[in-house]
This record gives sequence, C-alpha cells and structure tokens, in this order.
Amino acid sequence: MTRMTALLDAICTQHLHVGDAGCGHAAALASDYLHAAHLITTAEAVAMAYRAGVTPQACIDAINLGAGRSAVSEVNFPRWVLPGRYDSGISTGQLRRDLRLARSFVTTLNLPEGLMKAVFERCQPPELCPADEDDLHHLCDRWLSRVPAQLRPPRLTETRAPGS
Repeated sequence: MTRMTALLDAICTQHLHVGDAGCGHAAALASDYLHAAHLITTAEAVAMAYRAGVTPQACIDAINLGAGRSAVSEVNFPRWVLPGRYDSGISTGQLRRDLRLARSFVTTLNLPEGLMKAVFERCQPPELCPADEDDLHHLCDRWLSRVPAQLRPPRLTETRAPGS
C-alpha cells in the first residue's frame, strides 16, 4: 500500500483508499450520481426562487448559507453556471456514461432505483438536453431558461437548439 500511495502522490493531488478492489469505482459512481442530482435540483431551486422574486445570485447565496448547500451550489453555479462559462472540462456525455454505469450498478446490487431513475431520465434525450459533447453545466439550461435574459447566464440569451 505504501508503494501505491507514493505512486498516487506523484500523479494526483487527492486520493483516498476506500476499500478493496472495486470500492473506489463504487464511491466514484455514487459521487457522479450526486453531482448530476445536485445540478438538477439546484437549477430547479433557482428557477423556483426566481418565480417568487429572488434573483439567481441571491438564491445561490441563500442556499449556501443553509443546509441545502453542496459543491454544486458553492463552486459550480458561481464558477460556471451563473456567469455562463461552460468550460469545466466535463462533458454531458461523460456524465451520462457515469449515470448509466451507476444505474446498472444499482440494478446489479439489487437495490431500488429511487431518485436515480428520475436523475438519469432528466439527463437523457429527448428531454431538452445538451449534446454529449456540450459542457455538463448545460443540463441546467432547461430550468434557467425561465429566468429573464438579463439575469441568466450569457450563453442562454443566445438562440440555441439543444445539441448545437
């Protein structure tokens, strides 16, 4: 294990031993599932609050002071979604692949799908979804498109067909 830790230290800044072979894959799939769920629920929450008179930035600020905060609300929305910078380096296709793997894993483990089924379906075409090569933060577009142009990310003010 010491040799492996030295190797990992040389090639990455963060690593964590979570168990036997395959456990890291299971933990990564769990994280990817939550990432997708947080993107969707945060975008829905911002759209809901907007309808009640709260600006997107004020909503994110309030969420981040409460129990509903997540890495998505603390990092992704301020860094990529609200400013309209869709350059995170993670594609929608990568996220869809990981969700397919997570859903298959849940089935293999004979667990109920629960919310995973809804998250998976919200990220798949023919929903108003971005193309596989688009940045994964475009998954928020369908909810944020309900926010007026002057309050939403610049990319959403452009006329754009899904996947183009």
